[in-house]
Amino acid sequence: MFQRISKTGAQWGTILALVTLTSVMTSIPMLAIAEELPAVVATVQGQPIAAEDLTNLLRGELTRLEIQRYQAMKEKLDELIADKIFSLEAAQRGVPVQQFVQDEIVAKIPAVTPQQIQAFYEANKSRIKQPLEKISEQITSYLQQQGQEQRRQALLKELQPRYPVTVALRAPKIEVATDGKPSLGPDNAPITIVEFSDFQCPYCRQAQGALKQLMAAYEGKVKLVFRDFPLRNIHPQAQKAAEAAQCAAEQQQFWPYHDKLFAASNLQMDELKKFAQELGLNLEQFTACLDASKYASGIDADMRAGQNVGVNATPTFFVNGYLLSGAASYERFKELVDAALEQAQSAQRTN
Repeated sequence: MFQRISKTGAQWGTILALVTLTSVMTSIPMLAIAEELPAVVATVQGQPIAAEDLTNLLRGELTRLEIQRYQAMKEKLDELIADKIFSLEAAQRGVPVQQFVQDEIVAKIPAVTPQQIQAFYEANKSRIKQPLEKISEQITSYLQQQGQEQRRQALLKELQPRYPVTVALRAPKIEVATDGKPSLGPDNAPITIVEFSDFQCPYCRQAQGALKQLMAAYEGKVKLVFRDFPLRNIHPQAQKAAEAAQCAAEQQQFWPYHDKLFAASNLQMDELKKFAQELGLNLEQFTACLDASKYASGIDADMRAGQNVGVNATPTFFVNGYLLSGAASYERFKELVDAALEQAQSAQRTN
């Protein structure tokens, strides 16, 4: 789940995490994109407009399109991999693949109960906004599909050891600057996670638990870098909260202050100054910094940098350059970190 610049959004999705990925990450330099176009894409009274100038103006949009292209291909590739595994297993058992799917997935899903329908409705009533009797069949259908997908994923996990898979589809790798930004973990860590975040974003807050668990589990192997991306149009307190965190950083208290911001429900100016006092900061220095909006331009620069690498929602992470959007679970972070560590180790063996 994540929040976009223009609106609040929740994304439901299922990721096939059942095969050992050996995807090679590649960069998306704007120069390479420009080289696919004529050197001069237009002229105005003999004055040229270069392809490089055009692509530089569209840097963020082109990056997002490249990421979307990869994600669409990866989703379909995952489906093809699953179909191939089911086909091979069905052949091994000597049954048609349709029968295999019926026996191993459809037949093993228990019927949706009225209690499950009621529980789902109550949990999502604010978004559904229709009486239960009008939406009951749709909820039943959704829960059945969800159950089938969960069983499908579990079956793939069971079968995967018998049918090893390698994936050569290349995921885009995006270079994100980190110099001078608040960070945790050693500078020479093999894994760098860059987080674009908003202190008023509920999904950013939700991701903090998984990040803390990850940093503890991979101590010394992961560097976490924070960059600001306040969604000002929907989070009016996010900008000053981001500025306040940078003011705290002046006194080497960015991360404790960061934790207070994410734990708080009120980020009004009085509260921001109260947090500084609770941390024992020099309150006069902190207040002067915050009142002067000393770091507003730096936060603007973070926003532009994020947009240039395709960020349009929070939280957005780059795990060694691989984009991950939304409040990912610890398991999803672990999957990406393990894959990146394996890639780094393979590169060392090759060298």
